[in-house]
Amino acid sequence: MTEERFHQILSAYGANPQRWPSAERAQAEAFAARHPEQLADALAAEAELDTLLGTAGRQPGDLLQRRILRDLPVPVVWNWQAPMAAAAALVLGVLLGFSSGALITPTDEVETYYADAFTGLDEDWVDWLGGDA
Repeated sequence: MTEERFHQILSAYGANPQRWPSAERAQAEAFAARHPEQLADALAAEAELDTLLGTAGRQPGDLLQRRILRDLPVPVVWNWQAPMAAAAALVLGVLLGFSSGALITPTDEVETYYADAFTGLDEDWVDWLGGDA
């Protein structure tokens, strides 16, 4: 057993020898017994990870599923109030703009011509068109 293979087994299966592949378990245990001080840090780190995973009460697949669900985008709820307020303001502005000629009280002759031109009174158009409109 090489040190590289032992670290592969350790990272894949954890520090518990009962989880190691049965075909390589005896060789891995013998390697760990021959090099205890060299492998102590790696075994301790894997044992700590095993403890954390064991106390979490979840399988690794559940952790992956939870991580995937956490990274999904949050659905956006369309807020209709702002566009409706803008549309209402636009309609009000257009209506006030077209009716501004009727709302102006003329004070001199030029403003009277302006008010007559933009109020849209029917009798003015009838006179201009010749009476049959």
